[in-house]
Amino acid sequence: MKTVTIGSDIAFSLETDDATVAEARQANALDHLRRLFELTEAAPVSLSHKDMVALSGETYRLYQEIHRDNPGEPDAWMYHKALSRAALEGRIKNPPPAALMPNEANTAIDLFGTGDLSAAVNALPADQHDAIEDRFGLLADWVLIRHRIHLNPNDRRRFLRLVGTASLDAGWQLRRNAEGDYTPDPKAQRFPAIESVTAVKPRQTITGLFDRWWAEAKATGRSQSTHDAYKGAIDRLVKHLGHDDAGRVTDTDMLAYKDARLKVVSVKTLKDGDLPGIRSVFGWGVDNRKLAKNPADAIKLKAEKKIRTRSKGFTDEEAKAIFAACLGYVRKPKEDARTAAAKRWGPLIACYTGCRIAEALQLRKEDVRKDSKHHVFDFNPAAGSIKSGSYRIVPVHQHLIDLGLLRFVEDSDEGPLFAKGSYKRVLDFVRTIVTDKRVQPNHGWRHRLKTIARNLGLDHRVVDCIQGHAARTSGEDYGDVTVIAMARVVAAIPRIVIGRADPASEQSRVAVQS
Repeated sequence: MKTVTIGSDIAFSLETDDATVAEARQANALDHLRRLFELTEAAPVSLSHKDMVALSGETYRLYQEIHRDNPGEPDAWMYHKALSRAALEGRIKNPPPAALMPNEANTAIDLFGTGDLSAAVNALPADQHDAIEDRFGLLADWVLIRHRIHLNPNDRRRFLRLVGTASLDAGWQLRRNAEGDYTPDPKAQRFPAIESVTAVKPRQTITGLFDRWWAEAKATGRSQSTHDAYKGAIDRLVKHLGHDDAGRVTDTDMLAYKDARLKVVSVKTLKDGDLPGIRSVFGWGVDNRKLAKNPADAIKLKAEKKIRTRSKGFTDEEAKAIFAACLGYVRKPKEDARTAAAKRWGPLIACYTGCRIAEALQLRKEDVRKDSKHHVFDFNPAAGSIKSGSYRIVPVHQHLIDLGLLRFVEDSDEGPLFAKGSYKRVLDFVRTIVTDKRVQPNHGWRHRLKTIARNLGLDHRVVDCIQGHAARTSGEDYGDVTVIAMARVVAAIPRIVIGRADPASEQSRVAVQS
């Protein structure tokens, strides 16, 4: 139990060097603090005597949960009980708060001496002091905050006495346990079920909804990238709201979130980035009867009119510039060798396969192999996120072989060829070469390959398979697109020539035509 002061920030020691324990304690503290803030926003409520007895049972159960398997020494509970009974009966003033880990021998001995504790407590006049707030206030607050109940101040004194009695009952039982008697305590049955308290309503959290949505979505094959994108949107919403209660989210809240987001992102980013995740999670809540309505439906956004002032794909000159930078890249001091490799090979692989940069960077050594007598890339969900959720085999362009890709793969260790987290570094690297923000570093190669394929009259269904695009009609989905068919298309893609410095064969010096 920690007693802290709430100011502009809250600081206290987690009292452990164990990172796992520290993380759990911090999460508990943050959850408790959020519950406190939510409690302060609620209106005060008056509770029946039965409801307050039910709530006081949380105190009894807390002590049992902590100590039932290892109750410690009987004397610790003897001193604990003496202080609690004396406080309840008004026999002492300014007692210490009831401790969850009793170590109150010195205080009890100072007050009651070393003789018979019961006689010493009884010898003090009753009803002389009001000490129940000092002794049981923190326990009572813990219960109320845990259940987000803003108790009417007029009921507090009665509730404190009930909490104190529950604490005393727990002390008696734990003393018996410490002495070796684990007979069930009949008094444990006196507390009505907490679910019977009308003011205690199970709260559906937004993050909890997300977790349950993801458990189902993952089972149906949704990708980790979808999880990450939706989680980011949910986290931004919770931060904006200042609470995590799904039941409290209104249409007005969502419209305010929209207005706040549009101050920092475009309509397209909000429409395609944030809203799909938020709508899906709240929609899952409605479908599964966790929520009455989907508050995200209040947001209506019209698609931005797209104004295009250039090709979506890299131009010949941009492609050559990227190639030259990749081939000439020199590893920086202290840079991970696999990050440097990602900058060299990631864009080159994307150039000749039209894959997403992320797909190239999650290739493993085992994913570059031979199939149907051709060297191939196996873009596989087992290595990382694939948007379609399905693997695809793509032949390796001869230019990549001439540039030494297979030697690089052969010399690499088992597992991923490139460093985890290199995606953004590669995109930033490409952006230093092609600064025109109208073309995307990730998709520029994909658009370029489609343009080249059309210029050369290549089979568009084969090109779609190479790039992981779905069949456009049911007829196109008939039959298989084989590695042999893809190899012919890949071989037809012109090489990018950057001049005499190109270390590839003389055959590589064929200018790109478009």
